[in-house]
Amino acid sequence: MFLVRTIRRRLVSLHALALMLMIGMATIGVMGLIWHQEAVDDLDFLLHRSPNREHLSRSVGRVYESLCTALDLRKSASVAEMRASYVTHVREAESALFDFRRRIESMPLTAELTQQQRQQVLSRLDRIYFEINLLQKMASELQVISTDEHARALEATRYHAGCAVTRIQTGLETLPAYQAKNWVEMSLQKERERSSTFLQMLLSFSAITIVMFVGILICSFRWISVPVRSIAHGCTRIANGDTAYRLTAVSNWQDEFADVVAGVNCVADRFQQAEEDLLHKVKERSEQLVRSQKLANVGFLAAGVAHEINNPLSAISMAAESLEFRLYELLGMQTQDAREVMDRVAMIRRESRRCGDITARLLDFSRGEKAGCMPVDVAELVREVLVIVHHLGQYQDRTVEFECDKCVIAEVNGAQIKQVILNLVANALQASSPGGVVRIRLQEQVDDLVLAVSDDGCGMDTETLQHVFDPFFTTRETGQGTGLGLSITHRIIEDHGGTVTPLSDGEGCGSTFQIRLPRRRLHAKAA
Repeated sequence: MFLVRTIRRRLVSLHALALMLMIGMATIGVMGLIWHQEAVDDLDFLLHRSPNREHLSRSVGRVYESLCTALDLRKSASVAEMRASYVTHVREAESALFDFRRRIESMPLTAELTQQQRQQVLSRLDRIYFEINLLQKMASELQVISTDEHARALEATRYHAGCAVTRIQTGLETLPAYQAKNWVEMSLQKERERSSTFLQMLLSFSAITIVMFVGILICSFRWISVPVRSIAHGCTRIANGDTAYRLTAVSNWQDEFADVVAGVNCVADRFQQAEEDLLHKVKERSEQLVRSQKLANVGFLAAGVAHEINNPLSAISMAAESLEFRLYELLGMQTQDAREVMDRVAMIRRESRRCGDITARLLDFSRGEKAGCMPVDVAELVREVLVIVHHLGQYQDRTVEFECDKCVIAEVNGAQIKQVILNLVANALQASSPGGVVRIRLQEQVDDLVLAVSDDGCGMDTETLQHVFDPFFTTRETGQGTGLGLSITHRIIEDHGGTVTPLSDGEGCGSTFQIRLPRRRLHAKAA
């Protein structure tokens, strides 16, 4: 299991197995070549280096045959011819004896030929050499036959030569059998055994090689080809848009394929999440576009309405204030009717001022001007807002929590961000019930800061979350709010390049408004 736990180990194991097969085949081939070379060496030894006793025997026999030629020995030419033939054959026999001795001396010592046997053979060859010397000396006894004595001398020479040849042949018979025939039969038998062994080895190893090669192909197909095809099919399916599809395990081990499957599934998860985030952002941007269009329409309407009614409202407010002052001087507060009249005039004055405040907010909302920005400590802005809220008597029974001892610097418009914080804190206090808690969290990140205002009040449902930033949208009772505070807050945050996100788990679960602002102002590039 250790050798197949990873793809690399599997490939190494398969290649090592293939290398072993190659080495085995190469070894068998080398053994065949070595045995072939040994067979060639044996043949060369038989032909050129083995002692040939028959050749030496024939050479010695031709010496005696040269004395028995049918020549007219009464002629000197015939005698000279016989003598020359005799001397030639003696020399050939001597040369054959020397060659035989040399081959005996050069033969390697084996179980069949020991050092003692070699010395015995060499001593017998020395006696044969002595006999050949006698034959060589007999060449001088060959002469022309002119008398019967010469004839008897020739017969005696032939007799002695025949005796010497017989002794040589007898001595050769006592030598070990170095016949070429025996050597050939031994060599053939040896080669037959080697060939049979080599054939068995070759067939056995070829069968093993075929089986192992098939096994390597099957393992390669199951371990590599099938998982790769499965992964490729899954990747193609995901690439074609099926982002919900996930690859299944293609290997029984925790190997590279398992890592690839995990990586592809992780990429698919990220891709699906990115697709969902993109759809969410598209939906959010569409809603922002609709909201911006509404805000633009409200801005145009607000500018016109505020311009048209601001002066009359100012006149009504001033007239009501003057009338209230004159009536107080004329009627005083002595009768019930006078007090009722004074209350109605005071109501006219208050409501006209309230209308003036609404028109002022409408003008601010319609302008939407981006004031200058500079580095400001946002934590300090929160503390200033809390000081203002602290003096509001109607919220004395509520608790505001804010813990931030460090400076959180951001390049913003301090007055506008302070207005945003005041709007959110005021809304949270109004949404909270007596004894409620409002929590303010300020978190500093690398490029952004996150400000979250949470309450444990009435909360918001889904429809409220969708329309909370719409102009004039409010959940308060009539006359308790204009519905422009959060719209102005949204406009200010967008002008600063940030986002404001309303969060709520439902009615009665409280609400959270989370603001994300860049710490540095993103200046638009000049056209």
